[in-house]
Amino acid sequence: MRPDALTVEIRARTHWEAIDLGLALIQTYWRNLYAAWCVVVLPPAFLAMMLTYLFGVNSYGTLLIWWLKPVYDRALLHVLSRAVFGETVTWRDVLRTLPHLVRHSGLFRALTWRRLMPSRSFELPIWQLEGVAGQARRRRLRVLKRYGNGATRLFFVCDILEMVLFLGMLGLFFMMLPPEFAPSRADTFFDFFTADKRPLWLDAAYCLVYLFVISIVEPFYVAAGFTLYLNRRTELEGWDIELGFRTLAARLEAQQISS
Repeated sequence: MRPDALTVEIRARTHWEAIDLGLALIQTYWRNLYAAWCVVVLPPAFLAMMLTYLFGVNSYGTLLIWWLKPVYDRALLHVLSRAVFGETVTWRDVLRTLPHLVRHSGLFRALTWRRLMPSRSFELPIWQLEGVAGQARRRRLRVLKRYGNGATRLFFVCDILEMVLFLGMLGLFFMMLPPEFAPSRADTFFDFFTADKRPLWLDAAYCLVYLFVISIVEPFYVAAGFTLYLNRRTELEGWDIELGFRTLAARLEAQQISS
């Protein structure tokens, strides 16, 4: 990774400033990010709908969409990690790269015993971009995570935001139903969505609402984790100082040539 090729301003930031930079990346590269998002999310979403149709239980489909978040994250990081160097990644590029990401980015660990790690968005660039393995990777993780990095706070903020949006969207959906489906809205909200026997369209709506919510929150979670990682490397490796010296050297060289 060459700091001088980055298109974002390199300087030491607070954790919240680094997270805000992640939001700025989403605003700048949202077209490519959501193209990659659709490529990796729509097939599992279709499979979730099929599970809902076959078993009639919305938790299966929603659980599948939730469990495969690490797959979506890798596609998003692939786009972001190249966008900050001025490269444009299309959805076709994501499709071509996806098999490599599945094999060489620790995806099996991310889907099993590391699935609930609060710092997974911060650790993802180490697994996916640095190309280190074994003991070297463990040492690298310890160094970058030392003295705090904001990743755990980011996880809980995004988790709470996701929960609030999900319940809010379900509540809005519930209020818009005709009275014959939900005659007593105040008393039957949770019963309506947790009943043993529900119409198929309600199970499908449950999955779609969750998919819509994570489509808002998850790209921000990945982008903010990536910018926290960049900020931590800037602190440890002095990228801002290095770039300052390179700028000064280039200026002196230009003056010598002109004289």
